Amino acid sequence: MAQSTLAQQPLAETIVEVKPAQSWLKRYRWVLLFAGLIMVFIGTYGLAWWNAYRLTGDYLDDADASFEAGNYLDALTGYEKYDTQAKKYVEYGGYMQVQRIWENDYSYPVPDGVQRAKDRIHEIVYERLTIEDAEQFVQENIGRTNPYLGMIYLRLGELYEADGQLRDAEDIYESIPDLFPNDKALQARAADDLAKYRRNILKNETFVGA
Repeated sequence: MAQSTLAQQPLAETIVEVKPAQSWLKRYRWVLLFAGLIMVFIGTYGLAWWNAYRLTGDYLDDADASFEAGNYLDALTGYEKYDTQAKKYVEYGGYMQVQRIWENDYSYPVPDGVQRAKDRIHEIVYERLTIEDAEQFVQENIGRTNPYLGMIYLRLGELYEADGQLRDAEDIYESIPDLFPNDKALQARAADDLAKYRRNILKNETFVGA
C-alpha cells in the first residue's frame, strides 16, 4: 500500500541552470585586443625608425662627402643634381636634414650620427661659412619656413661686421626682433652683437678724436 502511494506521488523535478563556461578567448578579449594594438604600434614605429635610420646614414654620407670637398653650404643643406641617365634630379642630403629627421622629442633611440651632424652644423655656420654662402642661404630661404634661417641671417651680420661692412651688419642686428619675434634666444644674441658693435664704434670714434 505504501509502495502504491509512493508510486502515485509526482516526483519533484529540480531544474539546475548550468551556465556554459566562458572560453578563455572571450574572457580576455580586451586584453588580447590591447596587446594586438601595442604590437601593431611597435611594428609600425619600428619600421618607421628603421627607414629613418637608413635615410640618416645616406644623408650623412652625402654631407660628409660635400664637407670633405669644401662645399660647406651643400654639406649644410644638401642639394639636388640632375642625373642624365635616370633623367631626373637626385637628392643629396645635408647635416640639417639629418637633424630634422630626429628633431621630435619622441624620436628614440637617436643614432650617434645625429650628434655629429649637430656638431658639423655648428662648425660650418660659425667657422666655415663665407659671406657669399650666408647670402645665398638667406636668399634661397626668404619666405620659407626654415629653422636655421635666423641663425644664419644673424651670422651674416657678424660676417659683415668682421669684413668692415658695418652699416649692413647694424641693419641685420636691428632687424632681428622684427623678423624673428618668437626666437628670444636669437634676439638676445642679436642685442648682444649690436651692443658690442656700438661700443666698438664709440671706442673708435673716441680714439680718432684723441
